[in-house]
Amino acid sequence: MKKIIFRFALFNLLIGVVLFILYRVVISGLEPVNTNFFERFLSIMDLFLSLGLSTIYVIIIAVSTLLFFLNQIEKIRKSYFLSLLTFSGIPFLCIIILSINILTDFYQYNITPVSLKILLSFSIVYLLCTFIEFLMYRKKMRNLANI
Repeated sequence: MKKIIFRFALFNLLIGVVLFILYRVVISGLEPVNTNFFERFLSIMDLFLSLGLSTIYVIIIAVSTLLFFLNQIEKIRKSYFLSLLTFSGIPFLCIIILSINILTDFYQYNITPVSLKILLSFSIVYLLCTFIEFLMYRKKMRNLANI
């Protein structure tokens, strides 16, 4: 049982690291417009925002991966909903928070930072990956129960 959960957690961590590297590559590929002092200042602020968001992103991925080990508790492992929360709860919560933040920025200021949009898209991909991992985990547990 512990080996199965460890493999899924390791695979999830690998997915998280790959998505983190891709996020950093995409963010670094954005070309800032440097025509005057104010736009240079805004591009530097956007760079700091991107660095902060990527740091938060990697911390959230690490915490989300650690929650996989809660499936060693029998009560959580047998409950479909609680087991789903250990796999996809934090990524789903992050998507809700990011969506609210993006919508608030859009309706208040009619603009949204590009780095937030990119982070939201990577978070959605991560949520889909964790959900697929959850389905694979439940199938493996069902097969072990039938043996």
